[in-house]
Amino acid sequence: MAGIMESIGGFVANPFGMGDAGYGFLDQLGEQLGLSNKKQVQAGMASLDNLLAEANNVSNTNKSLYNDYLGKMQGMYGQNAAQYDSALANYQKAMGEGPDQFSYGGDVSQFYDKFANQRAQQATNAMRNMGGQNLFSSDFMNNMAAKQQALASEEWSKAYDKMMQDRQQQLAEWQAGQASKQNYIGNLGNLTNMYGQDRNQLANAMGDYYSNMASQNNADLQTKSDLTQAKTNLSMQENSGAGTILGGVGKVLGGIFGM
Repeated sequence: MAGIMESIGGFVANPFGMGDAGYGFLDQLGEQLGLSNKKQVQAGMASLDNLLAEANNVSNTNKSLYNDYLGKMQGMYGQNAAQYDSALANYQKAMGEGPDQFSYGGDVSQFYDKFANQRAQQATNAMRNMGGQNLFSSDFMNNMAAKQQALASEEWSKAYDKMMQDRQQQLAEWQAGQASKQNYIGNLGNLTNMYGQDRNQLANAMGDYYSNMASQNNADLQTKSDLTQAKTNLSMQENSGAGTILGGVGKVLGGIFGM
């Protein structure tokens, strides 16, 4: 009995004395008997490997498109977006701390006719020449004072009107300057807004890029995980037929020898 068992052990360890070829013979025999699915499993694994290679190609193509998209967005908006900070600083500087206040430094005395006193003196002398013996009378003195006051008032009135005309002219020039300044500030604001919009567009493009890349990476990971699990499942289902045949041989021998 011991010799028979040794023979059986030797056969199992080395079927037909052919080493690995013995198992190859059993594989072929298993296939002929319909006990082996090795070829089908290997073909399935090869298909999964091909599918993984194709998925990697699609992933690389998508990533290339994403990079091309980002490059074009940077070309379209990158330069303007980079100028946003400078434009904003110029805009804030032009605005200043608040609206300008008009200030006028003129004075009536600046517009008083330098010949007014001379004309007043000439008028006084004319009155004296016409006064005769009444030169020092109270009526004459009152009339002369009234005349001088009237002349002075008239000259100051003229000076005031000239001053107001000058003030109005300076105000008009100041208002024109303010309008030009406000137009300039408005243009700076529009430019800043334009650069800001470009910066937002670039930020949106960057967001799209990172979102697409993250989605692609997640999809790649899921694909590899699914294919790896599928290959594992196929490997576990593989049946070469050798084990089945040897198991059957063992049962037959066991029945013969009461094992």
